[in-house]
Amino acid sequence: MDTKELASAADGGVETPMNNGGRAADIIGNHRFAAWMLSAAFLFVLSADTLLGVVLRPYLHAELDTTVWDVVLLILGQKPERLPLDSWEPMMTAFTWLHEHGQGNVYDAIFFTKHVKFQYPLTSLLVLEAMSAVGLLHLRIYALINLLMVVATAGGMALLMRELAERMGFDQTVRNGNSRLMLAALGAVATLCFFPIVKAFAVGQMQAWLNAAFVFATLFYVRDQRALAGAMLGASTLIKPQMSLFLIWALLRREWGFAIGWAAVVVPGFAAASALYGLGPSLHYLDVLSFLGQHGESYYANQTLNGLLHRLLQNGPNLLLNTNGETEWRGSAFPAYNALVHGATLVSGILFVLFGLLWRIRDGVGGNGAGTDRRQPIASFLVAGTCFTIGTPIAWIPHYGVLLPVCAYLLFVLIDLAARDRRRGLGKLLLLGIGFAILSNDFFHPLNELADTPYNFLQSYLFFTALLLLHLLVTTADAPKTARQSSAPHLPAA
Repeated sequence: MDTKELASAADGGVETPMNNGGRAADIIGNHRFAAWMLSAAFLFVLSADTLLGVVLRPYLHAELDTTVWDVVLLILGQKPERLPLDSWEPMMTAFTWLHEHGQGNVYDAIFFTKHVKFQYPLTSLLVLEAMSAVGLLHLRIYALINLLMVVATAGGMALLMRELAERMGFDQTVRNGNSRLMLAALGAVATLCFFPIVKAFAVGQMQAWLNAAFVFATLFYVRDQRALAGAMLGASTLIKPQMSLFLIWALLRREWGFAIGWAAVVVPGFAAASALYGLGPSLHYLDVLSFLGQHGESYYANQTLNGLLHRLLQNGPNLLLNTNGETEWRGSAFPAYNALVHGATLVSGILFVLFGLLWRIRDGVGGNGAGTDRRQPIASFLVAGTCFTIGTPIAWIPHYGVLLPVCAYLLFVLIDLAARDRRRGLGKLLLLGIGFAILSNDFFHPLNELADTPYNFLQSYLFFTALLLLHLLVTTADAPKTARQSSAPHLPAA
């Protein structure tokens, strides 16, 4: 018990010294429990990825080049022709067409006529314009930047873990240098073990940039740097328009700094794209969004309700198409329009978006968190990011990289819950561990054997896991109540 507590006890402000002795023992016990739980989390991440990602990899993965190391070797020169092209190829096709034809309807020419799946707004091409201007418009450079984005994501998670520990009352538990280092390592290692993050890099998706942006937006939000958080998601909006929902989310909560940061990036970006490519072509992107909303994707990697229903109804291709013994991805491989799927996608999408916008709306009202519990708004922020991802017609595997900060936040919340209610808290920690283990590994190879059976709903395991984490977020978002004022033991050596 410190001096202030003793003085307060003498004045009758707190419990008697005898009772306080028991309370101090409880606090130290809670710190020790939290320390061991964080150590267990670190070991779990390592063991889960080692067991499932290495030992069982031949049984889980049908293809090579699915890890960071695989693609690094490609960048360094081993079979450079196999460098992933998932986002690069359609973006380069649109970029080249616009430079050859000027301000025309690139979506009609590329997406609807040539059936190249350029599904991004024209603002996304500003990245290519910048790379071209400095002479770096090259596939290997693009892959190297994607690698740097994965490294940045790992660094951002290391910082986020430490920030969450401090902001959520675990600062005494992880107060020494070794403990803080291990906590940062937990965030970095978890990133490199997280399948949606690694998959984005392995297939060459620009989602690697967006995952990094979301991690740093979460970090800045936790730090009460709302303008920077808004700027990160504003940059994401230039590539992925559904992130514009965060502007509405911020305005509903009077997060003016967040909204200003968002607008400071989006407005100049849209103006630049309109100046380069024309306002009309930029607005033609709405035709693509309408088409995607009506059709969606039946391919197994679409982890949404839309993809689940298409696959259950056997409407459209589930797996990669086979031509002369080789698998290929066809841009024209959209499922046929189905009114039932379209209706269910529309209704569920509206419900998810509304839930993300309105859940715990009062927690964030009042500016930039001054005088409020910072834990409550961050839960709302993460719920919104999860709902805006789940509720879209199309969410590929890499899009679920937004769940990595969710897992980090839940880890601290559930450790605190377990310190107060062991049975309930440990049960939820077990669910979180199962969810992370599922998200950290590629189980599609064995599950894709069910593609032509009524059990193909199991292919949507990432979608179901996202719903599980959303459930944990919503049901455990109350502010932790365990006192942690007293000195705490250091994290045990791992």
